[in-house]
Amino acid sequence: MSPFSRRSSRIGRSRLGPTTSSLRSPTGFAWTTDARSFANIPTPLRKQRPDVCKRSTPPGDRERPAATRASVRSEGCSLVRSTYVSLRPPADAPTRSKESSEMVAVGERSTVNRVGGRMAVVGSALLHRPAGVLEGTRWLFTWLALLSLLFSLPGIIPNVTSSRLDLLLASGAAAALCGSWLYGLVRQRVPFALEVLDALALTAFALAGPVPLAAAPLFFAAAWLRTLYGTPWRSAARGALYTVAVLIFTVLWQLTPGHPTAPDWARQAATISIMLLVIVVAEQLRTGLQANDWAIERDKALTETGAKLLGMTDATQIRTLAWTTANELGSSTPGLRVLKVVRDGQVLQVGAHTGDFVDSPTALPGDVLHSNGAEAHILHPGGLNDAAGAVLVWECVPLTEQEEDAWLLVGAPKRIPDGTILSVRSLVNQVNLALRNSHSHRQLTAQAQYDALTGLDNRLSFTTQLGAQLARTDTTEALHVLFLDLDDFKDVNDQMGHRAGDAVLAEVAERLRHCTRPQDIVARLGGDEFAVVLTGTTDAAAEAIAQRMVGSLAAPIIVSGRPCRVGASVGVATAVPGADLDELVHQADVAMYAAKANGKGQVQLFKPGLLQGESTLVSFERLLGRAAGGGQLEVHYQPIVSLTNLHCTGAEALVRWRHPERGLLLPEEFIPLAESSGAILAIGAFVLRRACTDAVTWPAARPGVPMTVHVNISALELESDHFVESVLWCLADSGLPAKRLVLELTETVVLESLAAVERLKTLVTHGVQVGIDDFGTGYSSLSTLRSLPISVVKLDASFVTGALSNPVDRTVVEAIVQMSSKLGIATIAEGVERLDQQEMLALIGTDAAQGHLYCRAVPQAELADWLARRAAPLLREL
Repeated sequence: MSPFSRRSSRIGRSRLGPTTSSLRSPTGFAWTTDARSFANIPTPLRKQRPDVCKRSTPPGDRERPAATRASVRSEGCSLVRSTYVSLRPPADAPTRSKESSEMVAVGERSTVNRVGGRMAVVGSALLHRPAGVLEGTRWLFTWLALLSLLFSLPGIIPNVTSSRLDLLLASGAAAALCGSWLYGLVRQRVPFALEVLDALALTAFALAGPVPLAAAPLFFAAAWLRTLYGTPWRSAARGALYTVAVLIFTVLWQLTPGHPTAPDWARQAATISIMLLVIVVAEQLRTGLQANDWAIERDKALTETGAKLLGMTDATQIRTLAWTTANELGSSTPGLRVLKVVRDGQVLQVGAHTGDFVDSPTALPGDVLHSNGAEAHILHPGGLNDAAGAVLVWECVPLTEQEEDAWLLVGAPKRIPDGTILSVRSLVNQVNLALRNSHSHRQLTAQAQYDALTGLDNRLSFTTQLGAQLARTDTTEALHVLFLDLDDFKDVNDQMGHRAGDAVLAEVAERLRHCTRPQDIVARLGGDEFAVVLTGTTDAAAEAIAQRMVGSLAAPIIVSGRPCRVGASVGVATAVPGADLDELVHQADVAMYAAKANGKGQVQLFKPGLLQGESTLVSFERLLGRAAGGGQLEVHYQPIVSLTNLHCTGAEALVRWRHPERGLLLPEEFIPLAESSGAILAIGAFVLRRACTDAVTWPAARPGVPMTVHVNISALELESDHFVESVLWCLADSGLPAKRLVLELTETVVLESLAAVERLKTLVTHGVQVGIDDFGTGYSSLSTLRSLPISVVKLDASFVTGALSNPVDRTVVEAIVQMSSKLGIATIAEGVERLDQQEMLALIGTDAAQGHLYCRAVPQAELADWLARRAAPLLREL
């Protein structure tokens, strides 16, 4: 019989002749393959297989009901479609077409490929250890079980060679165990049917052995391996199955041939005891490994969420991502439920929630939780358990960044794992920080054009609009720029406080609006400086408007029932054809300084001769410009202390100006003028050079402790094309390693120029570190941490001061510290003045601190003495 005939006989097909063959299904439905009958095949079937010929219904089939015949026909069609590609013609049949041969070859190759693919999957699973801790342990114990089986085979060879029954039992058991164990490894799950199969196979293998204890290693290996799958209840069932298996083969031992001696029941009992002990220990191991895997999943979810939050500023996207992460946390804690609730009078409105709930709640009784300020705890969990459909353990996590009283309620059966609740709190902190960043981003966007306090145009908007006016104003249309500076405004702040000062500035802005026309540009440049752009006016008209401003601001301003008097000095500059923006602004600035020099409440039009005169303020500016080269600048240093061991790890360089007449001046008394006049470039270069030179001597003061030096950088310095070369030259000239230099800057400095970002990145490639100063003050955002290779973040002193009394400030500090820690960024707290602040910062994980608790800013010589005396922890000010 040909191969075709043998295959046909297995499926009910018989030889009919050289050109005709038939196929009958088990139900009697016959198919006839005859090329001449092809025309009778229904059209849909012809599309399925062109060379299949007409079908014929046997007489008995006509007696069946219509539904049965339809079922039979459907079965026959399926049978033909599934088998025609593997049928071979007889040897004496005519040569098949090329298409038919290709179909047969494709079917055979696909079968081989499927088998090869499955073998490749099994081989890969055996040769490559999985990444997870639990899955990796299962892989290791699978190898242990397979090797135990392999090493057990030589012990039963004498039996299997003399007894066909033992050979059958041993080979079947070995094959069943290998297949079962490999299935579990590949699928990472074990159906209960495989547990029963394992017990039967172990029983058969034991009966094929020469002694009853020959299969004991296999029982132990299987117990170790299988207990790493499933649940505690499955482990209990497995122990019962294996115990029954041992008892069965012990009873059947003497009933099978070749076993003359009876088994020792005491030894068998010991085997069962050890096996059950193995299952108990393995179950504890599985529980621990599973918890570890879940912890890794939670950390991975939080890390990925933190990375995604860095680029998010939309509050809706942030909350959506938060609930996606909450779902991921729930998958690592079986039975976890999380709800967001907001107090609305006497009820708690339920927002988003995750986990299995019998009835998705929309509101809960108000007495479910009790809150006392920032603290809250679950009081009556009955309503929560009813919604969850089970009795759970619940905890409450406050959402401090919400405008209303809101909490996350977290529940789980029996208990909430510590790792889970810590992950939820960490997620809340990340989201709180991201929402704060989102709010700051919205504020910054709104303030990109307008001053937040007064609603006037800000400096950037003023410069942009003035440039546009200069570009389109013709020579016949006069354009004037007015600079206005308030007189005696500092007295208002000193005597009545900054809140009163803000109210005065808002009223000044309102009066300036009344003194100008709708088409005029009114801007607040910063502090108590204002600017106005007038178009289509003469010099006399511009001066009249300026005088009207001075007169309007001379009237008292009532703040909290008290009159405040401030005046204004105004400088006026006229644009000439081809006027440069910077030159025009400088002329208005010079005229304003001249007005101040002439007395309060004055208006001064710019004249070329003003540049040659020298008022007191201009003289101050000129002295400042010569201070760096005249040896009048000093650099003082404030130590930075590690909160881990209270050792000094670095110091911040702070400039002082020893004025020839006014004595030692602090930075706030001259740095603003230095930035507006451009003198900051010379001052910054001097401080950087001095700081690098002094820092080289510090390792000698603290042997073995590398100290960094922190130098503040201004926006004007970063704009310089030679800034990178200047920094690298200072490092090379002083011999200070680049990794010991930290350049500190505020985020607003970075946001003003993309070129500045590139220069900082260039310095980082040379080893210089970059730090963000005053982080968290409302101008810093997480996007900065993403766009720059930041090494250090400094927490603003205002948050440190309020963290002990204000829960929101403490939450912000904790969130910044946690986020920075995950990103590998060091955190330094500024303004630490009390021991309780130090203890709080150390508790939440802040890396270092600086402030008067340790030392004020001192000259280099005093710093060296201070370092020399630091044999004990740093606990008091110098």
